[in-house]
Amino acid sequence: MNQETEAIEPEIVEPEPQTAITRRRPDVPTTVDELASLQAEGHEIIQAREQILQTLRSASIRATHPSDWLLFRAIDDVSNEERITGFLQDSGCERVRALWGISIIPTDAFERIEAPDGQFAYRTCGRGTCAITGEEVLEVEGIRYSTEDFVKYVDNPIQKEMRVRQAATANRNGNIVRSLAGLKQVPIQELESAWKGTSKKIGQCSHGRGYGSQAERRGAQVQEASHVPVGQEPICEICQSKARFVKAGVTRQGKSYSAFWSCPNKDHKWTIRDDEWKKLNQSQAPSDDDRAPGEEG
Repeated sequence: MNQETEAIEPEIVEPEPQTAITRRRPDVPTTVDELASLQAEGHEIIQAREQILQTLRSASIRATHPSDWLLFRAIDDVSNEERITGFLQDSGCERVRALWGISIIPTDAFERIEAPDGQFAYRTCGRGTCAITGEEVLEVEGIRYSTEDFVKYVDNPIQKEMRVRQAATANRNGNIVRSLAGLKQVPIQELESAWKGTSKKIGQCSHGRGYGSQAERRGAQVQEASHVPVGQEPICEICQSKARFVKAGVTRQGKSYSAFWSCPNKDHKWTIRDDEWKKLNQSQAPSDDDRAPGEEG
């Protein structure tokens, strides 16, 4: 006897209400709305981020040498106060690049720029990214010239060519690192704080714009004035023009030179040392025995 099989309806089970709500918390908030939604937590994240970057900057400065920095001095137009900032040179940028996780990718081939006088320059571009901040810079240029001091006395043309190319690459990389790490204009107080307790001193840094002439920036004991009386300055023996005074200093090769007088006309290679001119004046001055009564003093 066949019995009809009753259809069994599937049991429907209602899901239990979810008791725990998962809140999305971005690792690094990127918008004002996200920061506002976090309220107090957003403030803490900003403080932590600021502390991390300050610590990284301090570590970067400690990793460099004073010779890696070039100091610039200027007077603030508003407050009229002296402001000294440090510029991290290309050599120092290589020391801090790994700390920031900076990757550099060339974006074009070297470009050789010719000058009419036979001199040349090399130009190269690239882009860089920072793993710490997530920032990226594009089409950053690096350029160096064959007239610069570091190759001025290189006679071998092949060596000169290669050194200028290498310097252009270092300049491009340095520009990228300085931009991503914020090391273009570092207040001198920040350098002093990072080097506190070490043998590194601000006085060991190189000097740039705002520190006087090239001779003064090289550390020469510069003579400010000749102290030759007005009207007794030397006269050029070629054109009879009054000579101009040149302070003592140091050549690019590091050789010291004494203060001297030279003809204002550069075509006239006439000079006389300042101390020689003073001695000559003294020898020509009348002695006490030669003075007439009433000329004493």
